[in-house]
Amino acid sequence: MTRWGAALLLVALPPLAAAAAYPGLLLPGVAVFALAALAVLVDSRRAPGRDRLTVTREHDEILSVGRANQVTVDIGVRPRLRRPLPAEVRDEYPPRLAAEGAAGRLELPGTLRYTVTPAGRGEERFGATVIRCPGPWRLGLRQSSVGQGGTVRIDADLAAIRVYEALARRGQLAELGVRTQRRPGEGTEFERIREAVPDDPQRRINWKATARTGRLMATELIPERAQPVIVCLDHGRLMGVGAGALTKLDHAINAALLLIHVALATGDRVGLFAFADQVTVTLPARPGRLQMRRFLDAVRPLRAGEVEADYDEALAQLSRWQRRRALVVIFTDVLDPDQGQALVRQCARLRRQHLPLVITVRDPALEDTARARPVDAPSAYARAVASGLVADREQTLELLRRSGVETLDADARTLSPRLVNRYLELKRSSRL
Repeated sequence: MTRWGAALLLVALPPLAAAAAYPGLLLPGVAVFALAALAVLVDSRRAPGRDRLTVTREHDEILSVGRANQVTVDIGVRPRLRRPLPAEVRDEYPPRLAAEGAAGRLELPGTLRYTVTPAGRGEERFGATVIRCPGPWRLGLRQSSVGQGGTVRIDADLAAIRVYEALARRGQLAELGVRTQRRPGEGTEFERIREAVPDDPQRRINWKATARTGRLMATELIPERAQPVIVCLDHGRLMGVGAGALTKLDHAINAALLLIHVALATGDRVGLFAFADQVTVTLPARPGRLQMRRFLDAVRPLRAGEVEADYDEALAQLSRWQRRRALVVIFTDVLDPDQGQALVRQCARLRRQHLPLVITVRDPALEDTARARPVDAPSAYARAVASGLVADREQTLELLRRSGVETLDADARTLSPRLVNRYLELKRSSRL
């Protein structure tokens, strides 16, 4: 009931209480209290119920993991009310999704807007929308669950691609941290013949076109297209460690998604190779926008396992599976020195045929623990362990660099733009 209904019942209580001293007031007191309770009950039944309320929930067909995805709930009343009706609304969102603003007060008909932030990929189900409306006398309340809910799919961070495309159209990719400028003469693939400028190197001068036109002409080249880019996803035990709100595996998939989008837009062919203690997914390198959908379908069931990644078995099989020279982007993490030695050994072997690029995601919590000033024995022990893990990780990355393997170690916030920049730099320098 509303506060007005509660006040009405309180007003009806004194005559009933006085019946203890004056028995003659018992029946009138009961009658007054019963009439007040009946008024509250009748008013609550006159409030709009499930048969008069309509609910429409709208959100993206695929929610992005780690992002605040907006959900809009439109609530209507049949027949249309003469004046707005105040109501309390709560939308039943999936419990594993962090929500903000999923409950509140609004006037009907009205719209409830809130956000949900998934912490992992998969499928989740929304429930009904719970609406509590007062009656026309504002004495009673009626609560109804409206709507059947629905299942929603949660994938990698597709919102990052939409942001990238919007900034690319406006020429503002620098806001995302992506450098797109191309220096003249970069690449190996012919683009056009143009008049030479003073900065053109002599090897770019096109003497045949110069003789034909009578003006000094130069050949402009662009990075070669249709080159294979193989995304290698390690989903072993270490990739299940949290790095902020998401696991390292989810951060890796989000960064890989933006890399694949840029590579396909550049004209390259992209493939997938996922492994833990054994190879789990292989997706041959192909061009075209449909490859993005194939990638999403392939990584959706991937979860971090309970065993360590077997680099010897997986990367040896990769060499047999991918024969043509490719940019092999390996998303992984290493803490154990012995496992790091296996990664160094196999990447050095990959360099004979491919261009490996090892991507690691920093764990800010681990680094904070390693830098924290100890205040007691447990914190000193935690700092010693964290410092040892960070040192082992840095040692492995240094061994990779000394072996001539490209590496990129970044936190989750800067991983995607730094990876895209490194890919574009490799393309511009014709390393692939």
